[in-house]
Amino acid sequence: AHSKEDEKDMVFMGFLALLASIGIGYMLPKQFFPDANRDSSDISIQATPGTTLERTSQLSGQIAALLRQQSETDIILERIDEGSSNITATLKEDRKRTSQEFEKDLTPLLQKFPDVRVNFQQQGPGGGDGGTGRGITVMLSGSDPELINKTAATLVEQMKGLPQLQSPRIAANLERPELIIKPRQELAAQLGITTVAMSQAIRIATQGDIDQNSAKFSLSTRQIPIRVMLPAGSRQDFGTISNLPVPTASGGSVPLGRVADISFGSGPTSIQRTDQKARVFVGADMSPGTAKGDAQVLIDKLPIMQNLPSGVSSPPFGQNKWEAEMMTDFGIALMSGVLLVFAVLVLLYKRFMSPLVNMGSLLLAPLGGLIALWIAGQPISMPVFIGILMLFGIVAKNSILLVDFAIEEMDKGAAKFEAIMEAGHKRAQPIVMTTVAMTAGMVPTALSLSGDGAWRAPMGTVVIGGLIVSTLLTLLIVPAGFSLADGLEKRIGPWLRRNLLTFKDGDDTDAGDGMPPRQARPGTSPDMGGLQPAE
Repeated sequence: AHSKEDEKDMVFMGFLALLASIGIGYMLPKQFFPDANRDSSDISIQATPGTTLERTSQLSGQIAALLRQQSETDIILERIDEGSSNITATLKEDRKRTSQEFEKDLTPLLQKFPDVRVNFQQQGPGGGDGGTGRGITVMLSGSDPELINKTAATLVEQMKGLPQLQSPRIAANLERPELIIKPRQELAAQLGITTVAMSQAIRIATQGDIDQNSAKFSLSTRQIPIRVMLPAGSRQDFGTISNLPVPTASGGSVPLGRVADISFGSGPTSIQRTDQKARVFVGADMSPGTAKGDAQVLIDKLPIMQNLPSGVSSPPFGQNKWEAEMMTDFGIALMSGVLLVFAVLVLLYKRFMSPLVNMGSLLLAPLGGLIALWIAGQPISMPVFIGILMLFGIVAKNSILLVDFAIEEMDKGAAKFEAIMEAGHKRAQPIVMTTVAMTAGMVPTALSLSGDGAWRAPMGTVVIGGLIVSTLLTLLIVPAGFSLADGLEKRIGPWLRRNLLTFKDGDDTDAGDGMPPRQARPGTSPDMGGLQPAE
């Protein structure tokens, strides 16, 4: 571009490339970690507290049978405890569906099992979302547990209207069946029955006495406490519990049902807190083709999330918190690197505008990579940012090659236009060779020719696309930008030099009396205000 208008058009093209990068980056789906096609899937089974080992084993066996019916499964491993179970399904290498498709297709079937919570555990760095192990989780916290639970229930109902989410539900612990006994205080006091005596009778009958009060079976090396309690059938019989004898102060006993009201109920198995505030998790699985970032945006736009009740908050946690920290650290590292490179270039070039052209060329780096991600259908994730950092280094190197050669030619006496054209002719070959070599090296990574390329593929894709587009834009826009910057520098440089010298040599009197600035005499330093240095 020889005319000023052509140079301005090239710079304007660079500005449009920046706007396009921002627009495409905004439209692309986002998530912290990319989805990995794993060789196994983990299933968590949570039954109602108090479920026997036999019943838990039966429920786990039914779910394992469903997994064995799938053509992708190879080996099923079960780990069963009372009320909970974990199943690991090893998948075949030559399977038709990926692990993500396998899990998302089975999720609706697993939700049909009654009296049990079943969901796939998200794997990978960070262990899922840090809350429930499901695809996406929202945490609500506050000081009023009842208000939090009510808000969580409303959130679940609104999340059910989003087709991007599957099976949203509150991830609070299941309530455990309890036997509730309320003493009749006045009648118990008249009979001389204390709450201690009443609770001791109930504990011995239902759970057995504590080890310190139990009889001991002595062995040669240790003593084994003998715990005595009612049989399992009697502990579940309301009539047996009501007829438990409770000792009175006179030495007799009365049935428990005479001095207390007995009923069945339920209560929490644990209390969860974050920063000394009660918390509740609401989790859901994501539909096929939905990125976590898009799902999070939709959840944040729900009416209940836009107007949370007073005292209820939804602080970031897990991967959301780590992602926010990563973005902050990435911005700090990027700005630090750019400023450091700019400072080094200013010292080497001994000029200010040319390094600005080099730094401005970095804005051309992301466009091609984002276009490649859009074509490949890949979301923006952590490997993408790593690839963009690589692109910044390569684009800055290409720009430096062009500008440095042009400056050297101009220092030798060549005209600006001829110097820029010569830089393009001489430096185009190494720039293109570097681009071709880097692109060829990244092709296997982008195509994931070996192993699971969930982490490598996005990085390879963004580097390939960014290299191709940024190389073309660099060869067109950087020379035009350098030409405009050099002309601007030659126009304002002398003016800045004169004014800076005047400010440095003058004093308050000179600045206000309208007199011209003092000139340095021959043989003296301008920095010394024209005074002869002392011998």
